[in-house]
Amino acid sequence: MIDSHCHPVTAHGGPLDLAGIHIELAGDAAQQAQRAAAAPSRLCHELLAVRLAQHLGCEVEELPAARDRASQDWPRYCQELLAAANLTGLVLDPGWDPTAATASAESLATLTGCAVRPIWRLEPLLDRLIEAGAGATEILSTVEQAVRDAPQQGYRGLKTIAAYRTGLAIDPAATLAEAAASLTVPAAGPVRRRGKALRDLLVRRMLGWAAELALPIQIHTGFGDCEIRLPEANPLLLEELLRTPEGQAATVVLIHGAYPWHEELAYLTVAKPNVHAELSMFNIYAPATVADRLERVLELAPAARVLCGTDGHGAPESLWFAALVIQEAWVDVRQRWARRGARAAWLEGVESAIFEENTRRLYGF
Repeated sequence: MIDSHCHPVTAHGGPLDLAGIHIELAGDAAQQAQRAAAAPSRLCHELLAVRLAQHLGCEVEELPAARDRASQDWPRYCQELLAAANLTGLVLDPGWDPTAATASAESLATLTGCAVRPIWRLEPLLDRLIEAGAGATEILSTVEQAVRDAPQQGYRGLKTIAAYRTGLAIDPAATLAEAAASLTVPAAGPVRRRGKALRDLLVRRMLGWAAELALPIQIHTGFGDCEIRLPEANPLLLEELLRTPEGQAATVVLIHGAYPWHEELAYLTVAKPNVHAELSMFNIYAPATVADRLERVLELAPAARVLCGTDGHGAPESLWFAALVIQEAWVDVRQRWARRGARAAWLEGVESAIFEENTRRLYGF
């Protein structure tokens, strides 16, 4: 399996804190304590702990110490763990933690033994420029240069998390004048909520640049950590943007299965021949019904435009667990479809496409 979407992992071993695998951004000590107290009651933590204990040959209660011992040779531990999940390649978004020791493709490849292809994320640069007081024209020029330099710096794709900023209801008609005006609004909130017209204009421009550079562009859809405003992350909000010349020219990858809007996502892959569905993240946090979601996407979406990933981050066990969950979900779906009459050779083709070939084709593995 080639993981179509992941983030940097920790550079050192030690005891595993399952509470660190979460979508809650706990700031102060009291919030962190609440998160830690709630973690054992979550199904994803229970299933990950049980499976990891089996992998390490220990009881769940012994897991922190067993993982500490097993990870003394950290590269070996990571390589064996990912190999056990059949992971051979990783599409890396280092923008989640660009200061991490494994934020470069080279360092993550050395640690994991996997081929790694990095993608460039818009918002770290954009947010810095807005916070520094740059004007719209300067921001557009600086971002365009960064995007055009991306291939020479080894990036194999682009990404925007507009859903985490001002949402996916992107106005494709936003003008430069409106972009400039959006930066003059008094800063009543955080930087991530400022400059909607500018962000809208930039996303449309990025689609055009991505098409020119023949780079796929990932767009975050669906749920995420607690900073996201979920109603603003429905992929159907992108329809007007996807009707533009830029939106039709770019290779668009809507990531995370747009959970809970996975059927809406599947529709977009049918209605828009340049749109791909990437399935990740929900396999970590909502693991019990992954087969149902996978089937609902694949019964409508062309398998040639579906990619499977993990959204693993921090603990390498998050990549391992998510990869196992989605592979096992496919086994379930495959058996269902075989009973319905789907031919074995056709099912083999679907499996190869969603777990390897589509990601290989888009990101140049």
